Amino acid sequence: MDHLKATKQQSPASAELGRLGNRASTLKQALHVGAAFSVYLGVRAIANDSEAAAYANAEAILRLESAAGIAWERTLQAGALSRPLLLTIFNWIYAWTYWPLLFGSLALTWFADRRLFYLFRNSLLISGAVGLLIFMLVPVAPPRFLDGFVDTVSTSHRSNFIAYPSFVINKFAALPSFHVGWSALACFILAHLSDRRAAHVALAVPPALMSAAVVVTANHYIVDVGAGLALSFLSYLVARRWLAPDNPEGETHQTAMAAVGTHRPD
Repeated sequence: MDHLKATKQQSPASAELGRLGNRASTLKQALHVGAAFSVYLGVRAIANDSEAAAYANAEAILRLESAAGIAWERTLQAGALSRPLLLTIFNWIYAWTYWPLLFGSLALTWFADRRLFYLFRNSLLISGAVGLLIFMLVPVAPPRFLDGFVDTVSTSHRSNFIAYPSFVINKFAALPSFHVGWSALACFILAHLSDRRAAHVALAVPPALMSAAVVVTANHYIVDVGAGLALSFLSYLVARRWLAPDNPEGETHQTAMAAVGTHRPD
């Protein structure tokens, strides 16, 4: 009985320690993620910016797409330019949804399922590291720098800073498109939080819209979209195979999505 009383008396303190520990862990991961993205953006900004090589590689991509019958960039942008409302929507999607989706997914998985969080985070780190290597070795000028294309986002003043912050931009880092790859990966990870078909269908929409947006706004080629998707999901497979903890920090948190039903990734 005395032992039980002592346990009851200690439980509030233990609970408080648990809360403090969880806050500290949350802060630590936020700092880690912030530092990783700072390094990514910093290295990206100083990666190979050889103008001659970037334009040559851009022309090579267009020739490759023409040979494959997928050089759709000019046609897609022309269709959007004739529909101002549609163009505004794609500008908005490109400029305003990428970072909120990315960081929102990291935050949600942290509180809903820690294993999913680490899987997502590690996938981003792997693909980001490979992407930086590609940016350095294969600079590519985006379509907006070529004749026959219109840079639609920069002409929209309300979107300019979000899409192209001058202090971190590398204007010749078109390949691969992480706007598409990481958006698709974020939605794929979030889909693991629910068994409902409606949720899965809804989560397929943002990557599809982003894929169209990056092309319509002349920021990426069709090849960039495919490369971003391939690199992001290959990195996910690597992270799931070798870097996914079975029980991170001693527990799995699934409280945020309890109302819709949750499960772990296969």
